[in-house]
Amino acid sequence: MSVSRNFSGKVTSQNGHTQKKSDLDRWWVYGLVTILFSGNIAFAITLYMSPDFAATRDAQAAQTISAYETRIATLRAELDRLHSRQYAKAGDINLQLQDLLAQQEQILEQHDFVRSIAKKAKAVGIEVPAQTDPIKTSALGFAPTNSSKTDIHAIIEDLQLMKEDTISALTALGTEAERSTAKIMTELSRVGLKPRFEDDAVGGPLLPPAMGDAFAEQMQAANFALDALSKYEQAKQHIYSAPVFRPLPESYGLSSRFGNRRDPFTGRSAFHSGLDFRAPSGASVSALGAGKVTFAGRKGGYGNAVEITHVNGLMSRYAHLSKIKVKKGQHVTPETIIGLVGSTGRSTGPHLHLEVRKDDRPTNPAHYINVGKKLRSLL
Repeated sequence: MSVSRNFSGKVTSQNGHTQKKSDLDRWWVYGLVTILFSGNIAFAITLYMSPDFAATRDAQAAQTISAYETRIATLRAELDRLHSRQYAKAGDINLQLQDLLAQQEQILEQHDFVRSIAKKAKAVGIEVPAQTDPIKTSALGFAPTNSSKTDIHAIIEDLQLMKEDTISALTALGTEAERSTAKIMTELSRVGLKPRFEDDAVGGPLLPPAMGDAFAEQMQAANFALDALSKYEQAKQHIYSAPVFRPLPESYGLSSRFGNRRDPFTGRSAFHSGLDFRAPSGASVSALGAGKVTFAGRKGGYGNAVEITHVNGLMSRYAHLSKIKVKKGQHVTPETIIGLVGSTGRSTGPHLHLEVRKDDRPTNPAHYINVGKKLRSLL
């Protein structure tokens, strides 16, 4: 019974010792883990607070900030580029608009030129076309600033309209002048007059037309109008030089025509070499056209007579005058009073005997006077 007890108690004592040792080991492990953990924390805190770690940490933060700043700078540069493009675009628009306004000034000068040509045309008897009226354009006065695409398009359209109107006006003037010139030449040719123009003799090398001139069409139309007006003025001068004007007012009719008739003195058929105008003594007689007085005095059966030499070998003769108002060698115009109606020479009463001779051969003066009548509207 004692052994068992002893054995039993011994065992009991060993188990208690073992239990205590196991608890001690466990607490030792816990303590060591705690110490290690605390050390790690302390080391981490120390490392975090150390200057080297702080420098590393600040460098990383600076790198991050630098990256953001670089990105911001890039965005700003992009915005500036876009903004600059917008300003450049606006600048291009302004430059374009300024160029158009400069063109507008040139076209307005062209319009002033057209008006001067129209004034000249009106002075010489050419009807001024309606196209030469001042052009009223909606785009006039636009400033280069704050302009939109629509504004530029409006100005472009108005400038084009002004160009077209300028060309149309000049062309109309030139065409009308050519038509009037052609009418003059046609009528003068009916009585054998074919005058030449001063610019008929032309020449020079054949060169291609100049290109690239924005106002080439206007200049071409202007040259056309000026040339046509120049020819028209020359044609009018040919009218004044030809014996086609009536020597007496329309109220004084004819008493005898050109050709064979019954002679008032003999009663037999005889050739009448001119026209007789019924007019009272003392009525003013004007020249049929511009020319030079080649005779002024008494001339047989013509009585007091005046002879005027005109172009193309034409000569006009005015007979039976009561008084002569010009002298030999004097230059006269259709407005010059060359004498007064009378009844000198072989005459039955006061009247004007008028002859027109071509190379000293009598022609019918009525043909010339009729030509002048047809051309009167151009004078």
